[in-house]
Amino acid sequence: MRRLSLLTLLLSTCGLFAQPTPKSLLWRVSGKGAESPSYLYGTIHSRDERAFQFGDSVLPAMARCSIVAGELDLEATRASMAGLLGFMMLPNDQRLEDLYRKKDWKLVDAALKERFGPMANMLFRMKPFYVMALMTEGGSTEGEGRQRMLDDDLMERGRTNGQRVIGLETVQEQFKAMDAIPLKDQANMLLQHVKGGEGAAQLDRMLEAYAQQDLDALFVVMGEKGGIPEAMEKALFTDRNLRMVHRLDSLIQRGEQVFFLVGAGHLPRTNGLVHLLRSRGYTVEPVFSVATRREEEVEQDR
Repeated sequence: MRRLSLLTLLLSTCGLFAQPTPKSLLWRVSGKGAESPSYLYGTIHSRDERAFQFGDSVLPAMARCSIVAGELDLEATRASMAGLLGFMMLPNDQRLEDLYRKKDWKLVDAALKERFGPMANMLFRMKPFYVMALMTEGGSTEGEGRQRMLDDDLMERGRTNGQRVIGLETVQEQFKAMDAIPLKDQANMLLQHVKGGEGAAQLDRMLEAYAQQDLDALFVVMGEKGGIPEAMEKALFTDRNLRMVHRLDSLIQRGEQVFFLVGAGHLPRTNGLVHLLRSRGYTVEPVFSVATRREEEVEQDR
């Protein structure tokens, strides 16, 4: 199994393309009766500055749209999070250590205490997936990067611009997708992440590839450690992509321009959003940027 982080989960895929993928995170969606194009932009859940090196086509394309649609409406999610914590907890009064052999639990326990200190005890009732998500939150060196994750930052820009900001999924739907991954697989993911000791280096390589808008390079990095469980691939990508493409299609057919923000791993492959949109009759084309936005230009847009 591949040693996964939350960032990996947002970008991972089981195979490489047979042909080179255009180096673009921004895709124009047109046709099927739409008067004006909508856009699909692959994001990464990170605060690292490299995630914010927008090509010069991204923010202008976003400004042309009346709706900004992320995977989740993060503001609405925060407002309801207190009532959703139960989804993150292990069932039947289980504890995290119950999922491991003693020698493996010692490794996980030590890693959590090193990462979180006295706060580690608060995680021992949580499902392994969410524990790993907290361990890898941000994908940036401590003390560096932005206050907001990239996807959150872009949605906030939309609010500031007076655009309608919505989510393609509900947080309950995303939690159910995670629950489709057996606890045994989740526990092994966390253990492999702890054992790996390569998480920071792998994240660094992924962020470099993302800054170059190179999906193929991202997948080479992800392929270094093998595959992911079939149940996880189906729950996190195949099933969710089918749900999201239906909602993308519905929004476009209402006649408004939409700027879609989804994790970059949802775009490629035959079960990805680019292919699924094409199969529904849309023309989906990469939008190439001439240059990277200078930081001062980006700040002026905020």
